[in-house]
Amino acid sequence: MSLHVEPRLQARALDATLEERLTLRHVLETGAAEAAAQRSFSPEERAHLTRRLAETTGADPSDYRRLDSRLHLAIAEVAGVPTLTGLVADIRMQMNELLDAIPLLEVNIAHSNQQHADLTTAIIDGDAPGARRLMAEHLAGTAALLRGFLA
Repeated sequence: MSLHVEPRLQARALDATLEERLTLRHVLETGAAEAAAQRSFSPEERAHLTRRLAETTGADPSDYRRLDSRLHLAIAEVAGVPTLTGLVADIRMQMNELLDAIPLLEVNIAHSNQQHADLTTAIIDGDAPGARRLMAEHLAGTAALLRGFLA
């Protein structure tokens, strides 16, 4: 049996739940990016966000998803709403189960890293509409990969 059979069956069993999770992730993370961009950061918050970006960009593929998760959580953290951070962590754990079932391709990592850099810049620059748009584009790409590989 292929290593990817069980997750695909799990994804099919989730069916509508997959779309629900993708929608919830979209709502939470685009909101977090927008809220973060609307805040004035302390030097510690700015350093936290840029450190997480650097870790993700320099990650070995075997550690990429963990560090990617940490970056997304850092965005929620700098939004300044602790409850939002918990919700993003919860949905991210659910999504990681599915993301672990699909291959991690170098071309996707490079594209994701560029999106992360643009997104982080928008947040730090206070471009709330841009941060929301960039996060939405980033999440749409991930959603398309999940739908494609798990269908």
